[in-house]
Amino acid sequence: MKRLIILAGLAAALSGPAIADICAYKPSRLIGAGTTGVISTGSASLAAVGLSMKAAGFYTLTHAASGAAMLASTAGGASAAGTVGIMGGTAGTIGTVSAGLMSPMVIVPAAMVAGSAALFEGGCYLAKR
Repeated sequence: MKRLIILAGLAAALSGPAIADICAYKPSRLIGAGTTGVISTGSASLAAVGLSMKAAGFYTLTHAASGAAMLASTAGGASAAGTVGIMGGTAGTIGTVSAGLMSPMVIVPAAMVAGSAALFEGGCYLAKR
Protein backbone atom coordinates (compact mmCIF):
# COMPACT_ATOMS: atom_id res chain seq x y z
CA MET A 1 0.00 0.00 0.00
CA LYS A 2 2.89 2.30 0.84
CA ARG A 3 4.45 1.66 -2.59
CA LEU A 4 1.15 2.48 -4.31
CA ILE A 5 0.90 5.84 -2.52
CA ILE A 6 4.52 6.66 -3.36
CA LEU A 7 3.98 5.64 -6.98
CA ALA A 8 0.80 7.74 -7.21
CA GLY A 9 2.58 10.74 -5.67
CA LEU A 10 5.54 10.34 -8.01
CA ALA A 11 3.24 10.09 -11.04
CA ALA A 12 1.34 13.21 -9.96
CA ALA A 13 4.56 15.14 -9.39
CA LEU A 14 6.09 14.23 -12.72
CA SER A 15 3.03 14.74 -14.89
CA GLY A 16 2.23 18.26 -15.98
CA PRO A 17 -1.04 19.64 -17.22
CA ALA A 18 -1.77 19.03 -20.88
CA ILE A 19 -2.23 22.44 -22.45
CA ALA A 20 -3.14 22.81 -26.10
CA ASP A 21 -2.78 25.99 -28.10
CA ILE A 22 -6.11 27.65 -28.93
CA CYS A 23 -5.10 27.67 -32.58
CA ALA A 24 -5.05 23.86 -32.50
CA TYR A 25 -8.85 24.10 -32.53
CA LYS A 26 -9.36 26.72 -35.23
CA PRO A 27 -12.16 25.93 -37.69
CA SER A 28 -9.88 25.38 -40.70
CA ARG A 29 -8.01 22.73 -38.77
CA LEU A 30 -11.11 20.99 -37.39
CA ILE A 31 -13.33 20.92 -40.49
CA GLY A 32 -10.89 21.84 -43.26
CA ALA A 33 -9.92 25.08 -44.92
CA GLY A 34 -12.36 24.67 -47.80
CA THR A 35 -15.37 24.05 -45.59
CA THR A 36 -14.44 26.94 -43.32
CA GLY A 37 -14.20 29.24 -46.34
CA VAL A 38 -17.59 28.10 -47.63
CA ILE A 39 -19.27 28.61 -44.25
CA SER A 40 -17.69 32.04 -43.69
CA THR A 41 -18.43 33.25 -47.21
CA GLY A 42 -21.96 31.88 -47.14
CA SER A 43 -22.72 33.51 -43.80
CA ALA A 44 -21.35 36.86 -44.93
CA SER A 45 -23.32 36.65 -48.18
CA LEU A 46 -26.52 35.79 -46.34
CA ALA A 47 -26.17 38.77 -44.03
CA ALA A 48 -25.29 41.06 -46.96
CA VAL A 49 -28.32 39.98 -49.00
CA GLY A 50 -30.71 40.65 -46.14
CA LEU A 51 -29.22 44.03 -45.38
CA SER A 52 -29.11 45.08 -49.03
CA MET A 53 -32.77 44.13 -49.50
CA LYS A 54 -33.68 46.33 -46.54
CA ALA A 55 -31.50 49.15 -47.87
CA ALA A 56 -33.19 48.88 -51.27
CA GLY A 57 -36.56 49.55 -49.65
CA PHE A 58 -38.02 46.05 -49.53
CA TYR A 59 -40.12 44.96 -46.57
CA THR A 60 -42.50 42.12 -45.79
CA LEU A 61 -46.14 42.12 -44.83
CA THR A 62 -48.17 39.27 -43.38
CA HIS A 63 -51.47 38.50 -45.10
CA ALA A 64 -54.27 38.88 -42.56
CA ALA A 65 -56.30 35.86 -43.71
CA SER A 66 -53.71 33.32 -44.83
CA GLY A 67 -50.68 34.41 -42.78
CA ALA A 68 -48.48 34.26 -45.87
CA ALA A 69 -45.51 36.60 -46.07
CA MET A 70 -45.73 39.06 -48.95
CA LEU A 71 -42.88 41.13 -50.32
CA ALA A 72 -43.42 44.87 -50.71
CA SER A 73 -41.29 47.80 -51.76
CA THR A 74 -41.25 51.49 -51.07
CA ALA A 75 -40.64 51.96 -54.80
CA GLY A 76 -43.84 50.09 -55.68
CA GLY A 77 -46.10 53.11 -55.31
CA ALA A 78 -49.68 53.14 -54.08
CA SER A 79 -52.49 50.99 -55.47
CA ALA A 80 -56.17 51.76 -55.92
CA ALA A 81 -56.95 49.68 -52.81
CA GLY A 82 -54.79 51.96 -50.69
CA THR A 83 -52.01 49.45 -50.15
CA VAL A 84 -48.49 50.66 -50.70
CA GLY A 85 -46.11 48.69 -52.86
CA ILE A 86 -47.29 45.08 -52.41
CA MET A 87 -45.73 43.06 -55.20
CA GLY A 88 -48.10 40.67 -56.92
CA GLY A 89 -47.33 36.96 -56.71
CA THR A 90 -45.04 37.19 -53.70
CA ALA A 91 -47.35 35.57 -51.15
CA GLY A 92 -45.76 32.16 -51.64
CA THR A 93 -42.19 31.02 -51.69
CA ILE A 94 -40.72 34.37 -52.74
CA GLY A 95 -42.31 36.20 -49.83
CA THR A 96 -41.35 33.50 -47.35
CA VAL A 97 -37.71 33.37 -48.47
CA SER A 98 -37.48 37.18 -48.54
CA ALA A 99 -38.97 37.43 -45.06
CA GLY A 100 -36.40 34.95 -43.84
CA LEU A 101 -33.50 36.77 -45.50
CA MET A 102 -34.51 40.14 -44.08
CA SER A 103 -35.21 38.82 -40.59
CA PRO A 104 -32.87 40.03 -37.85
CA MET A 105 -32.91 36.45 -36.53
CA VAL A 106 -31.08 35.45 -39.73
CA ILE A 107 -28.92 38.51 -40.39
CA VAL A 108 -27.39 38.82 -36.91
CA PRO A 109 -26.32 35.16 -36.41
CA ALA A 110 -24.99 34.98 -39.98
CA ALA A 111 -22.88 38.08 -39.42
CA MET A 112 -21.68 36.69 -36.08
CA VAL A 113 -20.59 33.39 -37.65
CA ALA A 114 -18.74 35.12 -40.48
CA GLY A 115 -17.10 37.65 -38.17
CA SER A 116 -16.05 35.21 -35.48
CA ALA A 117 -14.58 32.74 -37.97
CA ALA A 118 -12.61 35.54 -39.63
CA LEU A 119 -11.33 36.85 -36.29
CA PHE A 120 -10.37 33.38 -35.06
CA GLU A 121 -8.49 32.45 -38.24
CA GLY A 122 -6.92 35.90 -38.53
CA GLY A 123 -5.78 35.90 -34.92
CA CYS A 124 -4.12 32.50 -35.33
CA TYR A 125 -2.48 33.64 -38.56
CA LEU A 126 -1.04 36.74 -36.93
CA ALA A 127 0.06 34.80 -33.82
CA LYS A 128 2.33 32.64 -35.97
CA ARG A 129 4.08 35.68 -37.48
